[in-house]
Amino acid sequence: MSRARCLTAAAATALVLAAAPAPASASRAAGPPAAVSLGDSFISGEAGRWRGNGNTAAAGSRYGTDLAAVDCNADETSCRQDPGRVYGASYDNGCNRSVGAEVEHLASVRVRGRAHRIAEADRINVACSGATAEAVHSRSFKGEPRQVDQLARHARSRDVKLVVLSVGGNDLGFGSIIKQCVTAFTTGSTHCHEQLSPGFPERVARMGTAVREAVRAVRTTMSDAGYDDSDYRFVLQSYPSPLPRGADNRYPDTDWSRWSSGGCPFFDDDSDWARDEVVPAIADGLRRVAADEGLDFLDLRDALDGHEVCAEGVGQATADNDLRHPLPRSRGEWVRWIGLPGVGQGQAQEYLHPNAYGQEVLGGCLNAIAAGAGRELRCTPDQG
Repeated sequence: MSRARCLTAAAATALVLAAAPAPASASRAAGPPAAVSLGDSFISGEAGRWRGNGNTAAAGSRYGTDLAAVDCNADETSCRQDPGRVYGASYDNGCNRSVGAEVEHLASVRVRGRAHRIAEADRINVACSGATAEAVHSRSFKGEPRQVDQLARHARSRDVKLVVLSVGGNDLGFGSIIKQCVTAFTTGSTHCHEQLSPGFPERVARMGTAVREAVRAVRTTMSDAGYDDSDYRFVLQSYPSPLPRGADNRYPDTDWSRWSSGGCPFFDDDSDWARDEVVPAIADGLRRVAADEGLDFLDLRDALDGHEVCAEGVGQATADNDLRHPLPRSRGEWVRWIGLPGVGQGQAQEYLHPNAYGQEVLGGCLNAIAAGAGRELRCTPDQG
């Protein structure tokens, strides 16, 4: 064979090797395709116990909305409540990972042009209600290891095709903002947006810094487990608005029924501020992090639009509903209300989180971005 022909053969061999997929790293074993969700309450499944809202003092199924209700009498006015049916062992430490959490609805993930089906057993949720970015990357939380340590364990026993992260709201102090707005309504004090709006951009900037640390820790964890960035999808998601605009609230602005019946004690202008400034600013801040770090971005600001707590056009379950005949998702609220005075239903930490219906919708949003080739998706209710 001539030297020229030898060179041609060598070049062809090099091209074949270059085109072939890189072998899996020896540091991780081959395993089934998997997806892992990390972060805070908006992805852990907080409020997944509730299939809509039902205004009743009876300690039964609450008009079929309480998925923790068992051993009910005939008309479901008396039941035993077992939150572990929904939250499992995570109810004991308050992480509240629900059986219907967002990742549990995932069907497949597209990586490098190939779709990978994700079996139920390989949809893994290590998120925890109340978690900050530090709980993801640098400290244990509620008695559990750092979330990146939990991720590492799964990344070595499975072939992780998707990591989805929801974090930043607790770093920004979203809960304290809500509390201040509720206090303004219930006490008639200065509206919360007047107090909080001037310093809000600084909160968003601090959130971005915190989230960036968590993102980089996740990347490092996956690299240490033997993954290249192109081996899996990494999705950073924002937060859905739990409140409608003031004009879209079915209860009058100055009427106490906005709390006693609706469970949404917010002034119209504070609701508008939350819906049109707070939620979009958080989303835009997280989008910048995603763009800078090369992540996919799932924008959820509008995902629950028209089905927020107290939204016009939808409503609560009634005595006509029960566990066998629930209020349909299409007619219900997808957000857990703020508890009614003197009526104990569940936990305060569930307030203003996507309920079981809302989590189905967010799961549909996650499916939409994971199954597609696009790097960004602004989700709407019809995609859920």
